[in-house]
Amino acid sequence: MIPNDPILSTDPLDAIHGALEQALMALCPSLKGVWIGWPDPKWLENTGANLPSVFLVNVSQTAKSMTSRNLVYATVENEDGTFNVYYERERITYLLQLSLITTDPQQQLDIGWAIKQFLVNTIQLPINAVDTARFLLKDDHLISGIDNYYQRDLTFEVSARVLDGYVAHPNKTQQFNIDVSPQGG
Repeated sequence: MIPNDPILSTDPLDAIHGALEQALMALCPSLKGVWIGWPDPKWLENTGANLPSVFLVNVSQTAKSMTSRNLVYATVENEDGTFNVYYERERITYLLQLSLITTDPQQQLDIGWAIKQFLVNTIQLPINAVDTARFLLKDDHLISGIDNYYQRDLTFEVSARVLDGYVAHPNKTQQFNIDVSPQGG
């Protein structure tokens, strides 16, 4: 096992959220936040204060066990000369709905389009030091003007890995030079 490894101790959905939040906030500085789950209605009461925001809703998920393969996914060298060896235990496929909610119909179009283009073009978003989440667009819906809120729902199939790992020590065997030249003479 790799002790205190953030890659192994972080839920893939949390890792996806963290990477997505960082990328979308940099892409669209007018966003107030990227949140997991659907907001409490009270959160939306103060019109404009918390919007525009993106809500990441896990619609469904499936998992495929990869234990029979036990293939090394990545290795990372440590400062002490050892290596963290990561292998894929399971692949999770999420159906994620990214719901942009805003009070401005133009933001609904502009921010929604920017997010869609970013994820369609990025395809694989780095979610930690060794893994990426793969995004595949499934659906795009505009919902306009309900109670002065404008919503755009982008649905993606997102796959990520559940990794396991261990610390490997490099082979420290000594090499000997053997003289095989003919003796005598």
